[in-house]
Amino acid sequence: MISDTEKTVQRIEQTLLGVIARQGLFLSGSRVIAACSGGADSMALLLFLLRNAERLQITVQAAHVNHGLRGAAADADAAFVAEFCRQHGVLLHTLDAAKAGIPIPPHASENWARELRYTWFDRLAQENDAVIATAHTMSDQAETMLFRMARGTGLHGLTGMAPQRGCYRRPFLCLRRADTESYCAALGQRYVQDETNAEDFYARNRIRHDAVPALEYANPAALQAMSRLSEQLRTLDVWLEELADTLLQQAAVPGGYDAAKLAAAPEPVVKTALHKLVSPTRDAEEKYLALLYGALLQGSGGVQLTGDTLWRVENGTLFLQPAAPAMPLPAPAQPFRLGKFCLPGGYTVVFEAVKYENFLNNPTFSKKDLNCCADCDRILSYTVLRTRQPGDFFQPAGRCRKTLKKYYNENKVPQPQRALLPLLAKGSEVVWLWGSGFAEGYTPTVHTQTVLTVRAEKE
Repeated sequence: MISDTEKTVQRIEQTLLGVIARQGLFLSGSRVIAACSGGADSMALLLFLLRNAERLQITVQAAHVNHGLRGAAADADAAFVAEFCRQHGVLLHTLDAAKAGIPIPPHASENWARELRYTWFDRLAQENDAVIATAHTMSDQAETMLFRMARGTGLHGLTGMAPQRGCYRRPFLCLRRADTESYCAALGQRYVQDETNAEDFYARNRIRHDAVPALEYANPAALQAMSRLSEQLRTLDVWLEELADTLLQQAAVPGGYDAAKLAAAPEPVVKTALHKLVSPTRDAEEKYLALLYGALLQGSGGVQLTGDTLWRVENGTLFLQPAAPAMPLPAPAQPFRLGKFCLPGGYTVVFEAVKYENFLNNPTFSKKDLNCCADCDRILSYTVLRTRQPGDFFQPAGRCRKTLKKYYNENKVPQPQRALLPLLAKGSEVVWLWGSGFAEGYTPTVHTQTVLTVRAEKE
């Protein structure tokens, strides 16, 4: 007979495995680095990944950051995580801010600590060709949404944390904080308590201690309701982003965008487009979007985002001043569709669907053309046109699968070009790469009816 503790472990692991499979969070053969503070959430994450590594076909490592803010208590947390990893044979990556000589502000904010962590995580993912798993829960999601709402966020900010973004994976968004504590208890796993979590010095702690319990008093299922809302808003946000991508392409003119075409579009679509333009430079807060939208409607004006970044509306054009930076910013990721794309750096890509029979019977057809086409049905769904991201993998036709970073290194692709080279991807799997063609498994077969062809040019 299964005990209650075994039922708890089984219920939680089945829930997580189902979510991971549905969302495609971990690809077979991936290296997964679990961000581990030593608290209940992160210990539950690391424990879950280790227990299910073989089933998920992943390699598990861990990462711990000592921000240097809590003295001996933080050192004890670091030692706790290190001992766990030693006992379980887990490779542990560590960052100790003080030992690394990183200046620590006298009154360091949550933002400073977060920036320190994620800057290091980004580098860690790139250097180790890995994805970073974090233990954010449904409880964290609710706190994030409330915090952003209080600060005046827009629709994009209200979507909360995505299960998958760049090199980051968040499998625990389907669990409450109480679930991670129950999971650790059922498996007899100790964890540490960050004493600052009990203080109300930080705004997020006040939301955790006061606002969330008040919502749960009104509705015991408040966290689940907010989680559903986050998913619904994310779906709406994706739809708006697709419309915004189309609008930006239609409004593109030499040096910027046709201000009248932008202003004539529905406000939610325009603001989503402006969000895409602003976010590469700084956090696209609602106040900046409102100011820039006002300049569009007025037909003149500008918004200073940073000391050297100014978006201006002048002579019917919205443009970035200076309009020609030393290196253009990569194009925002956008859902794949047929047609022509003009991308930063002078890259032009044209995707067309052609009957396979007509393709083969073209008088100019040669076998090398097969590298520039793929079975259309396998490409069209869930595919995104973008540039590289940490954790990307590519398997050239007839060759071994490897990280995109390694592939670029082996082919001596210049570093400045890598950030701008267009590619098609499904999650972290690159299915078409500029200059290299389609990945293994997408070549047309005898059953193929329609092929996707690519014409790629650079100015």
